[in-house]
Amino acid sequence: MASEIEKTIVDVFWRRVEKTSERPAIMHKLQGNYQPIIWREQGRVVELAMGGLAKLGIAPKSHLAILSQPSPKWSWADVATLSLGAVSIPIYPTLNPPEVDFLIKHSDAVAIFVENELQLRKILDRPSLPEKLKFAVIFEGDAPPSTDQLKILKWDELLKDGEVYLLSHKNLVQDSIKDVTPDMVASIVYTSGTTGIPKGVMLTHDNIYSVCLAVADRMSFTENDLALSFLPLSHVYERVGGQFLSIYSGITLAYAETIESVPRNMVETHPTIINGVPRFYEKAYQRIQSEVKNLPKTQQILINWAFSLNKKPIELAATESMASRNHSQASNIEVKNAITKQLHAAELRAADRLVFSKIRRRFGGRLRMLMSGAAPLPPEVQRFFTTIGLNVLEGYGLTETSAPLSCNDLESNRPGTVGRPLKGVEVKLAEDGELLVRGPNVFKTYYKNPEATDEAFADGWFKTGDIAGIDNDGFITIKDRKKDIIITAGGKHVAPQYIENLFKGEAIVSHCLVYGDRRKFITCLLTLNREMLKTVASRHKLTYKDVDELYHHPLIKDEVDAAVGRINQSLATFERIKRYEVLPNDFTIEEEELTPTFKVKRKYVTAKYQGVLDSMYPDEEVELEKI
Repeated sequence: MASEIEKTIVDVFWRRVEKTSERPAIMHKLQGNYQPIIWREQGRVVELAMGGLAKLGIAPKSHLAILSQPSPKWSWADVATLSLGAVSIPIYPTLNPPEVDFLIKHSDAVAIFVENELQLRKILDRPSLPEKLKFAVIFEGDAPPSTDQLKILKWDELLKDGEVYLLSHKNLVQDSIKDVTPDMVASIVYTSGTTGIPKGVMLTHDNIYSVCLAVADRMSFTENDLALSFLPLSHVYERVGGQFLSIYSGITLAYAETIESVPRNMVETHPTIINGVPRFYEKAYQRIQSEVKNLPKTQQILINWAFSLNKKPIELAATESMASRNHSQASNIEVKNAITKQLHAAELRAADRLVFSKIRRRFGGRLRMLMSGAAPLPPEVQRFFTTIGLNVLEGYGLTETSAPLSCNDLESNRPGTVGRPLKGVEVKLAEDGELLVRGPNVFKTYYKNPEATDEAFADGWFKTGDIAGIDNDGFITIKDRKKDIIITAGGKHVAPQYIENLFKGEAIVSHCLVYGDRRKFITCLLTLNREMLKTVASRHKLTYKDVDELYHHPLIKDEVDAAVGRINQSLATFERIKRYEVLPNDFTIEEEELTPTFKVKRKYVTAKYQGVLDSMYPDEEVELEKI
């Protein structure tokens, strides 16, 4: 159906429908089992959805919102919208009604796809409906009656209407996609709001296509790959790096049932690729840590032995360095090292068979690429996955750069960095260290916000707002958000995200927020990992009726003190945590303390707990004892 010359991701989609019609496109769970949907079937559903939307009067450049958890219908609605030349506006399903109302109104959406009646109620139960909203399509469940302003219909009804419409409009698909040009706006994606009111980032078809082209050029994807999708499609990371990249590269995309079911779904689908955020990898690491501490001592010894093997290469490097300085003993040291390397290789094979392979099976047994983005990955977590034989590849990007602007790959993975810029992307550092970027992936403007657009650019370069470093090989290291840098009363610059990232390697800690701008010393708020609290209680044979009781137990305080002490050892004196407070509850999306991608809303959390933070500075004139 599409031209052989691809210009947009829409062209790619319809070419796959035509050329690889019998290959599996997606997998989703039906009646307890994962079932494949081939490209021909997927194309037909999208075609019917296009017909249904056209019957409603949806024209090119119309704005359509999507408010739902990830699912095949989310993707079909999106591709149908783009294929008509219309603009899709993804909305996080975790947002509360006022936020949803703001985004629908600000985006001028005339129609919305919703997951179920619960999501639809976020619109219907408001004092008034958004003025321009005329249609709502509900994916699952029954649809409430339409109102005078809002026509409400079920997904199946939309497809049936589309089937009838296509009888008299047989060339709808061909005519529509022919008119979709690279410079047309494909989507308005709203920023997650960590720094205030969300901004609508207008991404063109060319922005999205250029990223898919560059990532596929960097990575060794094949049509035999299978990716498990569990992150919100409302976020540009999963939408471009998951949904659209799978279309571009012909990767089968399996949808997880829920975020909680991901461990089970990995075993069921055996993915080769996953897109994750650091919080996902941290929780997996902490869960395994917790389980190990509850195993019999003999099994703990075996596992600890296996994980200790990754230290031996460091010891070998030290002896080789000594040999280079001591020529008289060099030959003896070389012989010993050769024997040691052979023994080490044999130990690694045994460790892999007895320990690491069993852990990998919990991730489906076939993973070869684990992508991580949206925030820094803690070094301890990276080491854990590397040790068990799974490479986590960090990348970096923003909504304004259509997701990744840089990433590591299997051939040149440099942990601690976010890789090198993608092909066609240029980066440089401003005088203050801020990372600047330009390229075909960078958006042009914020929707109805020219002031923010002007502020976002300097001489044609997009200002990322992140302080970074670029090494001689072009690998980028992200240090912190420019606006988050703490300047103490003594004039010292402290990067809070760096310290917070160190805490992610401590199993007892769930979240950390570092504080101290214009203060004499650094403090932090901590939330605790409830599962780890149970593990500590079990280890010490503590009795309790409710996990909340453990927050105040002296042994738990000792565990947290020890964690803070370990972090402080790796910090400069002016960076060290002098005081901390443990909050009684974890940060959550529902309480608006976390973004939908699990990043702490620093400004909101700081304001919410300002009294607690101030209490750690009762008399700033008194010099506190150094830890």
